[in-house]
Amino acid sequence: MKKIRLLCCLAGLCYFATVLGQNEKFKALFIYNFTNYIEWPGGSGPAFTIAVFGDSPIIGELQAISKIKKVGKSPIEVVRVNSPVEAGNAQILFIPAAKKKSLPDVAKALSGKPILIISDNAQGEFGINFIEVDQKQSFQISKLNMELRKLKVNSSLIALGIPVN
Repeated sequence: MKKIRLLCCLAGLCYFATVLGQNEKFKALFIYNFTNYIEWPGGSGPAFTIAVFGDSPIIGELQAISKIKKVGKSPIEVVRVNSPVEAGNAQILFIPAAKKKSLPDVAKALSGKPILIISDNAQGEFGINFIEVDQKQSFQISKLNMELRKLKVNSSLIALGIPVN
């Protein structure tokens, strides 16, 4: 009986790990696809940089995408940063759920810079925020915040997300 319980627990953990992994894969694909709907002032330079604040399994998913995709003609560089200052040259900064409490400070530190802030299950109007709606991945989008950061957002992206502000 103990072996059956242990097997059931292990099967449940494997299932949830797979679901979590799939969720991170979907978010990474969303992040990549956002680049098709947003225009950064001055383009992306020699590389399009996606910074991730702290540790997150999404780093591996973004790195996998960076090996086969480009943003326009620019290769994608994925970097892990320990502070918002380190993301100063990035086009996108991803804030995982574990770091969402620091989001107001991050936004303040990057104020006026053309960096798209993408957060995971956070509150506020900082750029794009991943949420779940009816057990499906979706996102909130702040057009005003992006305009303040001098990012041009295609109306198609706004229509796909849930507008805030």
